[in-house]
This record gives sequence, C-alpha cells and structure tokens, in this order.
Amino acid sequence: MALNKLLALSGLLVSVVNFVYVLDRRVYNLSKAVIQMALYVLFFSAVESFKYEVPNIILLEKLQDILLLYIPVTILFFSLDLSGIQKSRRMTLLAYSIPTLYLILAFTNKFHKLFWSGEVKTELYGLQKVRPHGGFIPWTYFIFAIVLFTLAFICIARSKKLDLRTKRLSGFTFAFGMVGSVLAYLVNFNYTLLSFILSHTTMFLDLIAVDLVWRKLSLSARYNAYEHSDDGFIVVDELSERVLDINDKAAKLLDLDVKAIIGRKEEKIQALIKKSGEILFEANKYLKISTIEDDKNRALLVVVKDVTAEMVSKKDIEKVQTLFKTLFENIPDGAVILNKEGVVIECNKQFLAMFGYTKEEVLGKNIDDLIAPNDLQYEPDKLRKLAIEQKTLKVETTRKRKDGSLIEVRINVSTIDTGEEALIYAIYTDVTAEREAMNVVRNILQKDPLTGLYTRQYFIRKLSSTIEFSSIDDYNAVIAIDIREFSLFNSTRGHSFGDELLREISKRLKSVLREGDTIARPYADEFWILLEKVGKDYRQAKETVSSIVGKIESELRKFYNINGEILDIRFSTGIHIFASMDTTEDVLRKLNLALARAKTSRDGVVFYSALIDNELQELAARERALKEAVYNGELKIFLQPICNSYSEVVGAEALLRWVKKDGSVVPPLDFIRVIEENGMIITVGEEVLRQVCEFIVDNDTSIGFVDVNVSPVQLRYPNMADRFIDIISAHEIDPRKIVLEFTENILIEMNQVVKDNIEKLLNFGCQICIDDFGTGYSSLSYLTLLPLKKIKVDRSFVSRMPEDSRSIKILEAIYNIARSFNLDAIPEGVENEKQLEILSMIGYRLFQGYYFGKPIPVDDFAKILRERSKFTKS
Repeated sequence: MALNKLLALSGLLVSVVNFVYVLDRRVYNLSKAVIQMALYVLFFSAVESFKYEVPNIILLEKLQDILLLYIPVTILFFSLDLSGIQKSRRMTLLAYSIPTLYLILAFTNKFHKLFWSGEVKTELYGLQKVRPHGGFIPWTYFIFAIVLFTLAFICIARSKKLDLRTKRLSGFTFAFGMVGSVLAYLVNFNYTLLSFILSHTTMFLDLIAVDLVWRKLSLSARYNAYEHSDDGFIVVDELSERVLDINDKAAKLLDLDVKAIIGRKEEKIQALIKKSGEILFEANKYLKISTIEDDKNRALLVVVKDVTAEMVSKKDIEKVQTLFKTLFENIPDGAVILNKEGVVIECNKQFLAMFGYTKEEVLGKNIDDLIAPNDLQYEPDKLRKLAIEQKTLKVETTRKRKDGSLIEVRINVSTIDTGEEALIYAIYTDVTAEREAMNVVRNILQKDPLTGLYTRQYFIRKLSSTIEFSSIDDYNAVIAIDIREFSLFNSTRGHSFGDELLREISKRLKSVLREGDTIARPYADEFWILLEKVGKDYRQAKETVSSIVGKIESELRKFYNINGEILDIRFSTGIHIFASMDTTEDVLRKLNLALARAKTSRDGVVFYSALIDNELQELAARERALKEAVYNGELKIFLQPICNSYSEVVGAEALLRWVKKDGSVVPPLDFIRVIEENGMIITVGEEVLRQVCEFIVDNDTSIGFVDVNVSPVQLRYPNMADRFIDIISAHEIDPRKIVLEFTENILIEMNQVVKDNIEKLLNFGCQICIDDFGTGYSSLSYLTLLPLKKIKVDRSFVSRMPEDSRSIKILEAIYNIARSFNLDAIPEGVENEKQLEILSMIGYRLFQGYYFGKPIPVDDFAKILRERSKFTKS
C-alpha cells in the first residue's frame, strides 16, 4: 500500500510539473489540445491521491472514469497537431461523440446498470474500501482508447514534417503509455499505476513537442542567419568539388548566378578555396576568404566576408598617420610631443635645429632641463598644467639653446587624449624674424615710403596723444600746406617729376622745423605739421607760429631745380592754434577750413578764426532752409514776357524765385550758387521744368515758347536729358515750345556727358538759346558748335543806348550775325520806348525787359494772356 501511495504522489507531482511546463514553454502554441490533456491528467492524478485519504472512493473513482473518457481523444488531437495533419470537423465530431455517448451511459447508469454493474471491495486503497465494479461497457471503451493511441502513433510515424528523432521518441512514449495502460487495466483496474503511466506519458509527449519546436526555431534561425547574413556562405562537396549550396550574399559579392552554379563545379569558387585566409580585391570590393571543414559530412564551408569598409578605414588611418608624420617632420617650426610630466616622446628636425640638440640628446629627457632658462625654471611646468586644464594654450616667452643663448619663441600647445594617456603637442616658433618684420611694417605704416615723413594715421594718433597729455595752459598748433596745381605737374611732366618735387619739399620742411615737430604727408599734395607747446596763451602762441610759418614760407618759396627745370611753386597754408579742450576731430576740421580759405585768399596763409566757422554755419543754415523750401514748394517760377514790336506776348522766360512763407521774395542771386554747389540744382531744375510744362498745358494756344535756364551743373549730370524728356513727355506738350537757355560758359564745360545731353534734347525737339550773347570770349564759337535757334543779347549793350554809339554798332553787328545764321536775336533789358525804337530800326523783332513787364507769378501771367486774348478776339 505504501508503494501505491508513492506512485500516486509521483503521478500527481509529474502532472503538476507537466501542467506548469505546458504553460511556461507555451506548448499550446503548437496544439490547443495539450492544455486539455494536461488538465485532465492533473485532475485524474489529484483524485487518485485523494482516494487514499477518504473512506468512500465510489464518487471519486466514478469521476476518474469520466475523465478517462476524454484523455485518449486529447492525446489523438495532440498527435495530429504535432504531425501537421489538419483536423476536419467530421473527425472532431466523431472523436468527441463516442466518449460523449459513454458519458451519457455513465450519468444514466442507475437506470440500466450498464456502465457500473455494482460495487466491489478492494485492498488497493486499504481497509477493504468499496469501488465501483465495471461491466462490459468500460472494456469496450478501453479497446476504443487503444485504437486512438494506435492511430495517434501511426499519424506521427507517417508524418513527413517530423524528423526521425521525433518519431522514435514518440514511438517509445506511446509504447510506454499503451503497455502501462494495458498493464494497469489487467491488474484489476489499478488507477494508481494508470495515473503514474498517464502523467509520465503526457510529460514525455510535451517534452518531445518542445524539443521539436525548439529545433525548428533553431533551424529556422540558422537558415535566416545563413540567408540574411552580411557574410557569404558556400557549401562545397569535398569529394566531387561541386557546389551544394550558396546564399544570396555570396552570389552578390562574387557576381554569380545561384541557379547556374548549384550542383556544378565553379572555377572561381575553387580559386577562392585555394586562397583561404587571404584578402582579395574582387568586383571593386575587398573580400576576406576563410574555409571550415566538415569531416563528418565530407563538406567544405567557404565564408566570404566583405571587409571593404575596414580596408578603406585602415588605409585612411594609414594615410592620416602618413600625413601627420609628414606634417610633423616638415612644418617650418619646431614640434615636440611630451607626456604630462614634460618628458620628450618625439620631436622633429626643426626643433633640434632651433635649440641645437641631437635626437639622442632629447628623447626620453625632460624638456625643462633642456630649454628652460634658469630664471624661468618653474614656468614650463605651470604652462603644461594650464594647457592640460584648458586643452589649448598660446604664449610668447624666452627659451634657451644648448649653447646657452636665449631665443624668443611663441609656443602653441594642444593636448591629445590617446585613451591611455594625455599627451602634449607643442609647436615652437622663433619670433625673432617676425618681430623684426613687425618693426619694418610698423615703420612702413608710420612713415611715407616716398618722403620719409609720417603717415596720416600716425599724425592723428600723435595729435590725440598731444591733446590728451597737454596741460590746460599749453597751446599747440597744426599747419596744413597744400601745393597749388600739383596735379598739373603730374599730368604734364609725369609722376616721377612730381615724386621728386615732393621729396625736395619734404627736405626743406625738415631743415626748417624743430627736431620735435611732427611732419606728415596725409595726401598726395598736402603736408601736415604738428607744433607742440608753442605758447602759454593764444597771443604768444600765434607769434611763435607766425615766426615758424614765415621761415617755412621763405624756404618753400625759393626756386626749385627739378630734373634741370627751374620752377616757382606756390603754396596754400592753413593754421589752427588749439588748447587741450579741443578734440582731435575738431582740430582737423578747423584746420581743413583754414586751408580751404587759404586756397582762395590772396596771400595764401590763413589762421583759423571763429568767423570762418560762422560763415560755414550760415552756409549750412541756408542749405537747410533751401531744402525745406524745396520740400514745402516755396521755389516757384516767375515769367518775364518776350514781346514783338507791337507789344504782343509771344513767349516768356521762366525765372526762379524763392517765395517765403511771409510773402517775401528772394532773388536767384542769393541762392542759385548754393544749390549748384550742393547738387540741389538737379532736383530744383526738374521742378522748374515741371512747373513750366504745367503752365504750357493750361495756356497752350496763348504762348509760343518758354525759355528755361539750365545750369552747367545740370548738364554734367548723366541722366539729365532723360529726366527732362520724361517730364515733357508726361505732360504731352510740343517739345519745340521748350527753349533751353544756357550761359556762355557752357563751352568751357563741354565734355562728353554735356554733349550727349544736348544731343538727346535736340533730337527730342527742344530748342537751344544762348544767354548774355556778346559778353564772353567764346560767344561766336557757339554759332559753329551748337545748332542754336535763338540768342539773347546781353543787357549791357541795351542799357547804354541811345547815348553810346558803339553799343548801337555792336547791336547792329550782332543782329547781322544772327540773321546770317537764321537765328532769332532777343535783346534783354529793354526799358523805354527810345531803346525799342532804335532796336526795331536795326531790325530786331523780339524784345525782353521791364518795358514789357517785370517777372510776375505764373497765375498773374496767365490772366494777362487771357485778357489780351479776349481783347484780340474783340
């Protein structure tokens, strides 16, 4: 009985382990029936264990009989799933219908007594317990169960998806289960033995299933690794040398067709086998070949590995190392590699040459002992620690050669982390030559290479320093000297002549001035002189400076002998005396003002004064006022009529006036020069033309033409003609009604831009008139150079009539010249009837002057035209 209990407990323990194993190893993924099988056997074994502990085992054994009805079916379905056989619905229904029929007989046994025929005593569980006695029907189910076990084994044995090992293990397991089950039934239905047999049988089946699945997974993983590996694999039969298998990677690396070489000999593969262990360059790739022998199967595995990236990387590393070594050896400076203690690991030949050592004397030695001066023996260690902390370092210091001489060097230090230790890479540059070169460059930057005088930049720095360090009662002076018409010497005699003249003037300045005075040549034809501490007050300073300027003038005005040519050179000199309160910019500004005034003065020497500044401020204020006047539309045209001898208005001259807000009128002489000098004449001239065009549009039938004065400054503007044409075209008026009136100095200003502008305006249709004809030396030249339509006779000839007979003769001559060239001659300044009568007798037909009306605003002029038009019509 003790043995029986041990068997029952053993069956229960194995059943529990099997159930847990089924869940843990996920055997249910292979077959759903395995859960039912393990669960039924677990319940059966548990009930069997309880039977030894309870007095009445009738109900427990009946429950076991019911569980036994379905265990063979679950074993069959598990075997079908393991074999890979698909179960049909009919098969499933048939397999479950038979045990269900027996289950119905068991539940209805008390009516027909077929399943259990009675009760019988048994000594198997102790104390002669009573168990149900089976009739004929349970034996028939036992035979049915044997049939199911046999079918299950046959399915496994015939399966093409299972390997021989799985089939053998399954055969042993089914033999163990069937023999054990038969033995248990023959030994008086020994359910304890049956529990032991079933629990171990299901355990063995689950182990076989897990082993199969794992081997399939392993095989699948190996296949995937074989097919999808980055390496190529080729299996070759060692005896026949035929290719048994090749993966896609190998075929791609070797540029082979898989289907064409399987089962055949391939010369390329045979060549690879002979070069096992080598790296080949094949199909633009580096391939490493290795072979593995399978002695058991007499096969050879050829492994082809693409090592292109490694080879390229290795070559790159070698190239970098070569480049580094070449750079290290050939840089012009001394280079050395140290450890963090300062021991020399490597150095180049430039380092050895710089400090006078041999390589044997340097390697392995502490660099501090070799090149550190005695008074700087602690500096190198501090620099190394600082370089390690900051990663980089640059410093200029002194080092010692082997012979004890000192050398000024610049040290650039970088740290290199090799992974094993921190190294220091130091470059030593001899800065001796560099400092000498810097001195040369500094001298070039400070001195003018032509004259040896200081440059503008140095003079300004010196001036700033003088102002900064001067005491309150110290007066200093600056002098600017300009060579008059120096550009003429360069253009007529050449630059070498001009250079020689500049050198001679520089010598004379140096000979006159004191040793501490600063002389500079800031521009080509200009010299600046700084005189420091020339007096304690302005009067004393001016006396001193005047004396010095007198000596300079006396020396510079002497005749010059340049290349054998005797010259008399004239100069303009501007002077400014200043105290420490002035700024550098203010001093130079005032000096330039004094020089500018000196260029227009009679004697050519001007001291700066507040009066010059006041005039400049007045000019600036006038320019601002004129800009505001243009912006506010205060510059307007007045029209002076041009009439015939019958006092009929045939044209007009547009005269510009500045009409202020208070109604006062500023004549053009007070502002025309200003706007010409600052360039505003371009904008103002276009505005005058625009107002004239608007007047002509409103009075097109009442006026024949309008004269518009054009400044030479306007004609020098490249786009002047295009702008005038755009304005006239925009108003859609006849361009012949616009007469452009030039002053007589236009011939002097006649450059290509002026010619192009005049030509464009003439081609467009505008007429040209010369003002003040007869007063300039070039007046007659206009008649041949320009296609004139009108000339205006200067008022100076008209004003002297009738008393001056010579003026009358000149007027007669001008009229005859105009008639010869088919021009309209218009006398200006006709103020009385006597003048009109004389001019008419000469032959003039058009007149302009106060006799015909002073210049009046445009609107008033238009009213006069309308009134005269009504009078004429009536």
